[in-house]
Amino acid sequence: MRESSNHTYEFGPFHLEPAERRLLRNGEPVSLTPKAFDTLVMLVERAGHLVEKEVLMNALWPDSFVEEANVAQHVWTLRKTLGQHDGGAFIETVPKKGFRFVSPVLKHQRHQETLITDHQLDNGESVSAQPQYRLRGETAQTGHRNGTDVAQAVSRLSNRKIFLAILAAATLGLVVFGLSTRTKETAKAPPRTIAVLPFKPLSTDSRDESLEMGMAETLITRLSGVRQIIVRPMSAVRKYTDPQQDAIKAGQELQAEAVLDGSIQKSGDRVRVTVRLIDIRNGATLWAEQFDESFTDIFKVQDSTSARVTNALLLKLSVDEQKQLTKRYTDNAEAYQLYLQGEFLWYKWDQRSLEFYRRAAEKDPNFALAFVGIAESYMHLIGLHRVSTQEGIPKARAAITKALELDGSLAEAHNALAEIKYQFEYDWSGADKDFQRALELDPNSAQILLAYGWYRMSAGRFDEALVWMERARGFDRHNRLISYVIAMFYYFTRQYDKSLEHFQSLLMLEPNDLGGLGSIGDVYELKGMYAEAVESHLKSSSARGTLKPEEADRYRQIFKESGWEGYLRAKRARLAEKSKQEHVDPYEMAQLYARLGDKDRAFVWLEKAIDERGWVIQLKIEPLFDGLRSDSRYRDLLQRMNMTP
Repeated sequence: MRESSNHTYEFGPFHLEPAERRLLRNGEPVSLTPKAFDTLVMLVERAGHLVEKEVLMNALWPDSFVEEANVAQHVWTLRKTLGQHDGGAFIETVPKKGFRFVSPVLKHQRHQETLITDHQLDNGESVSAQPQYRLRGETAQTGHRNGTDVAQAVSRLSNRKIFLAILAAATLGLVVFGLSTRTKETAKAPPRTIAVLPFKPLSTDSRDESLEMGMAETLITRLSGVRQIIVRPMSAVRKYTDPQQDAIKAGQELQAEAVLDGSIQKSGDRVRVTVRLIDIRNGATLWAEQFDESFTDIFKVQDSTSARVTNALLLKLSVDEQKQLTKRYTDNAEAYQLYLQGEFLWYKWDQRSLEFYRRAAEKDPNFALAFVGIAESYMHLIGLHRVSTQEGIPKARAAITKALELDGSLAEAHNALAEIKYQFEYDWSGADKDFQRALELDPNSAQILLAYGWYRMSAGRFDEALVWMERARGFDRHNRLISYVIAMFYYFTRQYDKSLEHFQSLLMLEPNDLGGLGSIGDVYELKGMYAEAVESHLKSSSARGTLKPEEADRYRQIFKESGWEGYLRAKRARLAEKSKQEHVDPYEMAQLYARLGDKDRAFVWLEKAIDERGWVIQLKIEPLFDGLRSDSRYRDLLQRMNMTP
């Protein structure tokens, strides 16, 4: 098998050196059979990509005929040796195809230095020490010759020569030992996993949370373009807003090797920023600086901070990475602050975000990210039934088109366009191309990976969907939305026990999670746990503000007297009455009729949902519609959505 001598790889607690045929776990050697080691190298070198079984067999046994079971055995050995990392396996099986290494991998250029060379003895003979190499940040180690060869060479020396040889060897040993000790103490490899915490206020009397979050998000976006490091996403760090937050503790919880911790205060047209980069492994400050600038120079502060962080980490950047590190989406400080306020509200599911994004775009018509925000706000309002699809989608489409005209390299814009295409325009192939483009531009975005997984799941491609969802979770294990989506995956695949387990874990962390409360009710229903289903649905509606306490009590009484079917009929009657005065979600009405076994009316409402281009994208996989699948009208609806039955 070809040896990869120019690179080393890091994943989880492991360090892989193909040229030295060495695998280390937290600095300690790990024993592997030769074939298992070669298998690991092939998978790691192609991390994130499918490696087919035939490719593995041809590479590992080029001149022999072997069965697929041989490959499977080595993969099983690797899984057992590597164990679990962040709750998941390092290697994923792609049924009937092959395997994929799914853990994030850092690739390093290997630097070689000859530490020991030949030494001429004074009788003209040469005792050659084995050349040794040291990777950057590693300790030098001496080599050893065969014991018999050394004894024969020594036996030919006179006593004086023996003394001189021993003295030289001892001196060399002391030098190497000293260098080794000093290297261990001072040359620890620079951090490669970074968390940028939300900035803190210098004074809590006049804090600006949108600016505190925005500074962190801007730096995360810039540093994420550097492929040599892993930067924790904004969704993972968003909760660390307490001004008294211990940065080192936060870094440990985030499993980061370094934390960028800062504070910021804006007063009038001035802004004061202090920043420090902390090595979580020993608590040392790698770099610290204070800025006191006009707010219009906030971009200079961000440029300087990004550059100083990469310098402190001893990173050598490519030309493209250098450009990304200092890329500005606007030079208008007022537009930037409006955009940050929009972002702050959007993450709170506050519909006022649209107004701030609009104002940012008015201040700077070339601010592409502001137009992405406008599009995503419209899609959010459609989901909340505050804006109709007929009104919202053309406006969202126009905003995304404008964003891409201004900057075609925005992964967020391609992702939003893909979601519009398949969810509302039923353009599945077009959406796939935009998702692929988004992932090319930002392959480590948990948000885009998750969206692509949801797209594939909606199309019924379940095996592929879970792969992308798990990859998203690998980059952002603390994201509640990812936990929710994976719970929904098990719901749509009819694995109700697993789905219930995931929803219960989610609600333990966030008892009032609106999506979790509503969806766990559906799981309870399909498991026949109707009392639990009623309570979950009522709690969800109450938390959304769409159900008064006295109405909830009335539903409980109806369920007690008339059971589950009586409860469903009461809900249907309430929606039917509501529809006389305002628009109701036709997909929700279709679900109620399907639950009650009224197929004809269920199809009427599904037709209405598709005509309105409403939220109907899970029609193919929704368990509540299982009773409709044998009907030809169901197949016709799927074909109208450009989906195969």
